[in-house]
Amino acid sequence: MTPEERRDAMRRLADELWNRGNLDVCDELFAAHCSFHDPSFPIDGVAGMKQQVAELRQAQPDLHMDVHDVLVDGDLTCARWTMGGTARNEFRGLPATGRSYVMTGMTFDKWEGDRIVEEWVNYDLLGALQQAGLIPETASPPSATE
Repeated sequence: MTPEERRDAMRRLADELWNRGNLDVCDELFAAHCSFHDPSFPIDGVAGMKQQVAELRQAQPDLHMDVHDVLVDGDLTCARWTMGGTARNEFRGLPATGRSYVMTGMTFDKWEGDRIVEEWVNYDLLGALQQAGLIPETASPPSATE
């Protein structure tokens, strides 16, 4: 794939998978042996990715991801994105609150040919959980004059 094709594939993956819930795109863009590295929710292969997306979209029917930048360097891509939704139903033990959140994150992928073989993600789960009302906001640090 050319760098432009990889950039387009990353944007398509975000739109098809996260925004539309088209789980079949996983079979098109992830290698069968793809490994996923998520700091908060373990993902066991492509089937695990499909399960996570399906569960998250069921819990947050208005889930939406906007991709802001995609960088390509050889067989590596990095996407900077913003995701948001409303906690309408339970997700993996996290209760529904009816509150919305917006979080930022990045996805870093290694490609072999036209398939992703390894993916790492990093995102602001703390901020999302605070906005959704699942954990309290952190207190502001005292000012220098206090």
